[in-house]
Amino acid sequence: RTTATIQEMAANKSKATKKKKRISKHVLKANAERAKQAIINGSKGNDNESNDNGVDLAGLQKNNTKATTPKKKIASKKRSKHVKDPSEASTYLKLWEQHKKHGTDWKFNKNTQSWLIRHMYESDKVAKATFSLLLEYLSGLEGDVTKKRMRTDASRRALRYKEYEKTNASDVGNENTTTQKNEEGAASNTAADEGSNGKDNRDTDEDIDDATRWKELDDHDKRKGYKRARKILELVTVA
Repeated sequence: RTTATIQEMAANKSKATKKKKRISKHVLKANAERAKQAIINGSKGNDNESNDNGVDLAGLQKNNTKATTPKKKIASKKRSKHVKDPSEASTYLKLWEQHKKHGTDWKFNKNTQSWLIRHMYESDKVAKATFSLLLEYLSGLEGDVTKKRMRTDASRRALRYKEYEKTNASDVGNENTTTQKNEEGAASNTAADEGSNGKDNRDTDEDIDDATRWKELDDHDKRKGYKRARKILELVTVA
C-alpha cells in the first residue's frame, strides 16, 4: 500500500509538471505578444510625444500641413485657367436663341457668359456669326457692373486702334465718315469718364495676354477687333 501511494504521488507530480510546462509555453507566448504590442504602442506614443518645451510636435506638424495646403491650392488655381471649347460657347448661344424664340430648354451659365465676354474680340474663338448672336444676347444683360466693364474695355480697345492707326504708315480702311467721327468721339468721352478709374479691376495676367496678342495681329485683324469694339459701345451706350 505504501508503494502504491508513492507511485500515485509520482504520477500526480508528473502530470502537474506537464501541465506546468504547457502553461509556461502559453505564458511565454502571451508575454511575447504583450512585449510586441508594447513596442508598437511605444512607437505610436513617440509620434504624439512633446519636446523638452512641452510642445506637441505631431500636432504642430499636422497644423502646418493644414495651413500650407490652402496656399498651394490657391497658387495652383491662379496658374490654371479653364480652357473652353469655342463650339461649347457657340452652342450655348444657339440654345439661348431657341429658348427665346420657341421656349425650349436652356440653362444660364455664368462661366460661359464670362468666357464669351472675355474672348468676344478674338475671331478665332468667337466667330462672326457667334458674335452677332452674342450682341443680341448681351442686349438683354441687366448687370450694371458687367456693362460698365464692357464699356470701359471697348473704349480702351477702340482708342488703342486709333492710336495705332495714327502711328502706322499705312492707312487702314480710310473710313472718315461723320458716323465714325461721332462714334470715336463717344469712345473718347467714355474712356475719359471711366479710364481714370483704372481698368475696372481687370486681371493683370489678362492684360498682358491681350497686349501680347494685339502685337501679333495683322492690320486686318486689328481692324476687325476695332469694329467689334464699336458695336459693343453702341450696345452698352444705349439707354
